[in-house]
Amino acid sequence: MEKQIEENIVQEKPIQDRLRQASCITVESALRNKVNLNIAWYDVHGEQQNQKYSISAGSIIEF
Repeated sequence: MEKQIEENIVQEKPIQDRLRQASCITVESALRNKVNLNIAWYDVHGEQQNQKYSISAGSIIEF
């Protein structure tokens, strides 16, 4: 049972790594010098995964 639960947990990676894998990037909000992003990608099994990130104003990210 534990092994099955571990497989379903998304491993958190730095935003730059997730951007390289992204199939969809959604800006969820942009308030008070913060931008909240939801980055979606497909894993090795073809299942869509997503992870949310919050970045501060003035941050630079490369696509």
